[in-house]
Amino acid sequence: MRRMRFAARGAALALLATLCVATVGSAVTLDAQSYFTFGVGQLEADIQTLSAAAATQDYAVLSFTGNSVSVLHAPLAGPADVQSMMLSAERLLVLDGARFYLRSSGPTLTYAIRPVDGGLELVLSPKAPVDVVEALTAVIVELQDLGVGGMDVGLDGYRSVARNALKGPAEPQDLASKLDYALYGLMVSEDWFSYAHGKGIALLGLHLEVVVEKLPNAEIPSDFRSAVSSETADLASLVVAVDQLAPLARSAGVGYVRLPYVPVAP
Repeated sequence: MRRMRFAARGAALALLATLCVATVGSAVTLDAQSYFTFGVGQLEADIQTLSAAAATQDYAVLSFTGNSVSVLHAPLAGPADVQSMMLSAERLLVLDGARFYLRSSGPTLTYAIRPVDGGLELVLSPKAPVDVVEALTAVIVELQDLGVGGMDVGLDGYRSVARNALKGPAEPQDLASKLDYALYGLMVSEDWFSYAHGKGIALLGLHLEVVVEKLPNAEIPSDFRSAVSSETADLASLVVAVDQLAPLARSAGVGYVRLPYVPVAP
């Protein structure tokens, strides 16, 4: 995969244009009927610096620790309660331990930076057709204003997902029988918070409770033991990060990962 690292603000446009031509040989337009995800590796971002910079630019800044949440900054205009901020704040930063989820909405483009297994990904959601060079340049400049640098973009490896499709993206073959599709849908959705709200999934910051159906005589893998909240011989309840759902499902001894069953009154 062709990748190029962008750290200098003044050179961003030229570097992106060079990469775009080298990769696809022509301009690339992102349509408004889809959203697009790009792997960006590990960005150079200090959580405390990012939080302070986001507050100065009137982001809603929320910090989660377990079941509790602190509002570090509320925007001057817009929603005042936590749930509404997560769903509709034009600028949002959610902190959860070492993880963060940043979303910014402008006139022509909404973008988000969020964790994935092995790093971070950029989600671009055009409101009108936009040139990929212009879109990525705008994002890079905004992130640098927040103290985030070192974006490592691979233009030939981005993913396009149609909005409002009757069916969402198909699960990879190795996950199709091991991970509830609602959980996979959350992982790859355009916006985690909107998707979770629509599906009735209770997000705890960037974590959620899931149930693992264990294989016979199996144990929860050591990498996830600290996430276990309760366990029987066949089942275990865990609170895991959204970006760890796929690694959990792929782990030895795990038969199936699903949401908890919710009792329904007769």
